[in-house]
Amino acid sequence: MFIELIKRFEELIKEVAEAKETRLRFGAKFLSVSELAEQYYCEKKVELKRLYGEEETPEMKLGKEAHEILLKDSIKVKREELWHKIYLGKPILVREMPLLGKYADIIIAGIADAIFFYKGFPIVLFEHKFSNKQIQFRDHHVQARLYCYLLYLMGLDVSKLKYALILASPACKEDEELRKIPLSILKRFKDEKFKLQKGYANIYVNNFDIKDATEELNWALKFWIKEREAKPTAKKGKCMACQFNKICEYSLYR
Repeated sequence: MFIELIKRFEELIKEVAEAKETRLRFGAKFLSVSELAEQYYCEKKVELKRLYGEEETPEMKLGKEAHEILLKDSIKVKREELWHKIYLGKPILVREMPLLGKYADIIIAGIADAIFFYKGFPIVLFEHKFSNKQIQFRDHHVQARLYCYLLYLMGLDVSKLKYALILASPACKEDEELRKIPLSILKRFKDEKFKLQKGYANIYVNNFDIKDATEELNWALKFWIKEREAKPTAKKGKCMACQFNKICEYSLYR
């Protein structure tokens, strides 16, 4: 079965590479999970980023550094070798795992922070967020659920799948204990506050529901297939922090 999965994966990669025109807004060849999730933060920002590009903020740089640190001691393997190990049923934690699926005629791609597999099943998907506010937001759940949904589109059995949001302070990015959190979750499968050297990480464990993911994806895709225009945020705080607040016609920060 893993040979068929790899074959489909390679076919989708080839389809993206060879695509010349699509019906999607901006002629997008595929859509990323992170961009789809960001529509739930502010859809207008997503549109403006496509039109004008995006400058790397200190927060974005910090997030990249933190995720790179999580990869410490990880071992790179080829795709075929990875899926062979997964289907052998061995317990395995995969970090930075590329996911690719097709919904209707739209290709969706993403890279999950970490996924734990056992007996060929994806058991828990982990999504890390580094912020001074260790609070869960709608777009965090949307992003994690879409990664889970991609596993479903790829043909995996997601009946046992949960997802865990791990929200830590930026000051904790180099903490060795962060890499131990997945093991803690697998032992207890519950929300908790994980003590780190320079603070805490709030952990939220959730059941994956295909219905929720499908509804969220359908709403987001209506923008990309041009059934509606971008919906701006109604929160002034988001506008204040947005790099496009001086040019956005809907900005609440004037």
